[in-house]
Parts: sequence; structure tokens; C-alpha cells
Amino acid sequence: MKILLIQPPFEDFYATPIRLYPLGILYAASVLEGAGCEVAVLDCLWPLAKHQRPVPDEMGYLRPYLDHPLFFKGYYRFGLSEKDIIQRIKDFRPDFIGISSQFTAYFQSVAELARVIKREYELPIFVGGHHATAFPAEIRQKSAEIDFILQGPAEQSLPGFLAQQGIATGPAAPDWSEVQPSRELLAGGHYRIGRKNYMSLIASRGCPFRCDFCSVGRMFGRKITYRSLENVLADMRLGYLRDDVRIFNFEDDNLSFDRAWFSEFLGAVAADPILRGAELTAMNGLCSQTLDEKVLAPMWEAGFRNLNLSLVTLDPEVKAGYHRLAENKDFEALIRAAKKLGFFVTVYVIIGLPGQSAEEIRESMDYLWRLGVLVGPSVFYIPPASPLFVRLEIDPSVRNAWGLYRSSAFAVETAALSRRQLIDLFLYARQKNLELKKKIR
Repeated sequence: MKILLIQPPFEDFYATPIRLYPLGILYAASVLEGAGCEVAVLDCLWPLAKHQRPVPDEMGYLRPYLDHPLFFKGYYRFGLSEKDIIQRIKDFRPDFIGISSQFTAYFQSVAELARVIKREYELPIFVGGHHATAFPAEIRQKSAEIDFILQGPAEQSLPGFLAQQGIATGPAAPDWSEVQPSRELLAGGHYRIGRKNYMSLIASRGCPFRCDFCSVGRMFGRKITYRSLENVLADMRLGYLRDDVRIFNFEDDNLSFDRAWFSEFLGAVAADPILRGAELTAMNGLCSQTLDEKVLAPMWEAGFRNLNLSLVTLDPEVKAGYHRLAENKDFEALIRAAKKLGFFVTVYVIIGLPGQSAEEIRESMDYLWRLGVLVGPSVFYIPPASPLFVRLEIDPSVRNAWGLYRSSAFAVETAALSRRQLIDLFLYARQKNLELKKKIR
């Protein structure tokens, strides 16, 4: 059985390259190879090409802001052309095609790709990923070209799917923590941050916290589980030696939750003769409640240079209303210690949660700038498969428009926050961050 796994193109106002590494596809590929399938990966987003497109009518309200120097410059299609994708399919001649459908706002691109493929080939198509897990029934209604919808992590969904196709997979699904993603299916050296090769990886899955606006629990559960230390180090060493990887980006939702595991990991990386000198990042943001001053020095020794933290908001009542843990009581001391060591610190806040006011958001950001850190302004968007999604009071025209499920849409207005205020706060954050960067330099 020959299976082609595709990371599809997408459309948006911007792309963040470090977020585009197709890690989920590589886990799926490993599971499929373990079942005896011949697998190829087509990453339509690398190398990253873009072509300007008109702003969709559903986001037409943003067109007047495109002339602002701190706003988005245009709307783009990112990825390979349809012609190139069809040629790659022709070259591999697969029996099945799997398309990653992770982000709800980008499903339109997934559906369009499925239509393009079906026009050329009578090939069965399956989709998997976070969006496929959140909206399986709705996908069936929206796309007749998608034949199978796989829910949950690859090691749980693929064995059953393969069995339905008459492919024996063994007695049980593999343990995710023992699976090594099939990185050899990617072209080595293509994934870069600046002049350095990078790869994304995870050391853990799941999160025990119960923030109402988060859907991690739906995909990976509330119990956090870790790969073995040797498993993670072997993955990193292979990337370092085979693909000249020098930056390792951890996409964990709560990498530092298990303090004993995290401390042992940091020590092992710092002492490893191969990995010494590599850089580590945790772009999803670490939870400050799991950190203190004692762990910062080992993080620095292991290769962390950027510290990304998630604050959400300074307001304790807003936090409590969404079951977000109270902030680390030594938060300011943690920031001071990190800056003293040389960390470049970014702290993320949410702009536009129902119940927030413009004054509260501005106060949270101003507080962080007084601490001398950059503010990551995360504009609130509809969070599929989260507890908040069920009770979110929004107009049906917005709820039913999947293309608006993104920060860049500024789609969710509340009684306290208009779209104009959301955009003003976003621009305020960008302006203040630019001023701070100039001071840091």
C-alpha cells in the first residue's frame, strides 16, 4: 500500500515558518511505515512560496486597515501551486492520500485540495488532525471529496483505518512515546530559522490544566505523559548529525510540568557531547507556575535563550472565570532572574476574551512592558473543541464561518470590546514592542 501524506497550502495574512514543521504528519508516517506501508510526505509549505490574493469577503472589514504601517500588508496563498501538487502525486502514484487538517480556519484549503485531486484521480482521501477531530460530522457535510475522517492522534486512529482497508497492523496501537517520527521523509536542511536548520519535536502530550479556552484535552487528554529521556535525546542527536539541526523547537503544551523529568532532561542535554551548543526553544510558551529561579540556570546551560511565557491576563477574576491557574506568586522575580541570565523574554496575553475590557488588557500589557519584556498579543478567536466553544455567545453567522476561526480575523466582538478596539490594542502592542526592541538593542 502506497500512501502520500500532504501538508496542504493555506491562506492568511501571514505565515510563521517555525509553526509550519509537519510534525504530526511525521508521526502518522511512522505509524503507517510500521504497518508495512510505503509512505511519502509532500509538504506544500516548504520551501515557503506565497502569492497575494484578495481579502475574502467574510473578512472584508479588515481592508481599510491594510494601509496601516503596523498592520498586515496583504492576504496571501502560501504553498505549492495546484499544478505542482498534481505532478508530485503523479510521480508517486499512491493508493491513498492523507491530508493534514489541523487548523479550522484553513479547512477551506483542505477541501479545495481534495477537489483538485479528485478531478485528476479517483483516489481515496482521508484527513486527520485537530480540526478533523473537532468537526468530523461537519466535514462530511462540507466536503463530498473527503472519504475518511480520522479522529485523535495517529497511533490511535490509523490502525483501525488500516484494518478497515484489509491491512494488518498488529494486536494493538503503538505507544506514542516510543514512536520516532519519520524525519527521513523530509528533505534535510530545508527547515531553517535564520541561517540555522531546525526541527520541531515533542517530549510530552496532554495537559492537566483545565483552561476553558484550550482544546488540548480533546486531542491528547488531561493526563500528561512523557517520552523517555533517551528517546528524546536519540531524536535530537539524529537530527543534529544527519540534518545539521542546530535549533530544537519543542511544541509541548506543558514541557516543564514534570519538574523531575524536565531537570533531568536539561542536565542530559547540557552534558551531551553531540548536543552541546545547540539551541532549544519552547514556542508554545511555558507555564510560569511550573518554573522558578532555580530552573533557569539549567535551562540556559541546556541551550534555551528565549523564554516564552503565557500570562493570558493580569486580572485574577478573568483568570478564575476561565479556570486558568493563578500566576506564579514570584512571577516578577522569575522575570528579573531570566533577564539577568540573558534570556530574551516574551510573555503572551489574550486580547478579547469575553469578559475582558480594553482597560484591563492595556493594564496587563503595560505591566509587562514595565518589567522590560516583549508582549505577545494573542487576539482571541473561536476555540474549537474547547469547553468555551460550547457556551460562547456569538452570532451564528460567525460561528458557522470556519474561515473566521483565527486571530488575524478579529472576528469575536463582545459587549465590552468592539473590533475597532481589538485592532487598536493589537496595534498598540506592536508599537510598544518596537519601542522596547530599540531600547534593548
